[in-house]
Amino acid sequence: MVSATLTRPADQVATYGYLVNLVERYFSCVDDNDLEGVLDCFTEDAVLTIQSAHSTHTGRDSELRQMYEDLFATYRPRMRHIHFTHVADPANSRIASQFTVELTDVEGTEVTLPNCNFFYLEGLRFRRVFVSMSDGVNVLH
Repeated sequence: MVSATLTRPADQVATYGYLVNLVERYFSCVDDNDLEGVLDCFTEDAVLTIQSAHSTHTGRDSELRQMYEDLFATYRPRMRHIHFTHVADPANSRIASQFTVELTDVEGTEVTLPNCNFFYLEGLRFRRVFVSMSDGVNVLH
């Protein structure tokens, strides 16, 4: 996992390395409950769809903010995203990432899920994200 610091290319062109670093920075911020760091990865009008739960959250500073606040409140004890496999397409500003997430909620319940996210960028930030959670579990409510 990379650190939460990310340098955006001066030419505003997303390379393979940039796409991987952006996704890993995003998950690093999620694991650290760093709300502002997470939101910085998204465009203002970003849309996140949880495919496996048929729910959509629109707007970085409104619905996405609320979704992440709720996530952090529920899984404050532990969130850890590990074992990444990335397939990046810099020519089309998109990346798919498969990973494992380990969660412990405030009641002490632990869950481990293999998940996959599909990220589509506009400029150097996520504009559209599709989340597929295993077993139909929706931890992002």
